[in-house]
Amino acid sequence: MRFDVGIVNNQPVPDVVRQAQLAESLGYETVWITDSHLICRELWVTLTACALATTRVKLGPGVTVPHTRHWSVAASAIATLDELAPGRLVLGIGTGGSSAETMGVSVQGAARVATLETMTTSIRRLLTGGGAPLESGVESRLAWLGEARKIPIYVAGSGPRMLEAAGRLGDGAIMYTGTDPAILEAGLACVARGAAQQQRRLADLDVVLWTPTAIDRDRARARDHVRGRVASAMRHPLPVTLSPEDQAAVRRLRDAYDSYQHATAGSRHRALVPDRFVDMLALAGTPDEVREQVQRVMSVPAIARIIILPQNPGQGFLEREAILRMFADEVMARL
Repeated sequence: MRFDVGIVNNQPVPDVVRQAQLAESLGYETVWITDSHLICRELWVTLTACALATTRVKLGPGVTVPHTRHWSVAASAIATLDELAPGRLVLGIGTGGSSAETMGVSVQGAARVATLETMTTSIRRLLTGGGAPLESGVESRLAWLGEARKIPIYVAGSGPRMLEAAGRLGDGAIMYTGTDPAILEAGLACVARGAAQQQRRLADLDVVLWTPTAIDRDRARARDHVRGRVASAMRHPLPVTLSPEDQAAVRRLRDAYDSYQHATAGSRHRALVPDRFVDMLALAGTPDEVREQVQRVMSVPAIARIIILPQNPGQGFLEREAILRMFADEVMARL
């Protein structure tokens, strides 16, 4: 099992750069930077700063979205970054949540497979030196591109349709489906169906788990810290049918969710997250508990990597750096 870090990008850029450097020094493989332009700093500026300040760790958007980033711009941006950090770039693409909601579009309204497919296939064509048709019908290309850029594209999903699309479209799949093995197996079945449509096997894809994470000696503090991220995850569908009680809890969360509090551990909507959702969706608790939770995920061998996603701190909450250090020292080092 390999481990990455997801960084919610609403702290000052120098702080995020230091966190990327810390992740590199602790042995995390990839740093994924969130893209939600109205509540986070600018994605490509932050990635550039991180690329210039690191030497080994891989970097990329986790995830960029079609309704705010035209695919021709995203292709040029990631190819340009590859000049600064050759071989260290990955590209995560998804339909987005908070970026859509802050623009008045629901999560469900933004979840269009056809749009995701256009973005993925068009970027791949441009990065390999080919052309891709614009909405106007005009053929586009990266005129400055001297040679093809081999940048893996990861497609994110949580519900059955998007997970299947991830298996069909991506070099890798980012699963936002929690940590429960039964749900993971259901999600992997969707990814496998998509992969089969391209005559591929599940083993041909790098399957990564996007996971809300908080670890602390104080169990209650860690679990409270992660609830805002769990609330965010539960706005999206899952590849299983929830009980009527859980469906009612999800509806309450969706109705109360404030996207402008998307990036803070102190969000008001976190109070609506039942303990069973934390158990189902997150890695949260004491070091021993989190290590056991990771081992539970590892019982599903098709999951190649876990992206730990610490929530941004609020007053009285855990600092991201503390989570990165404790997870590396007491989970990664002891597995």
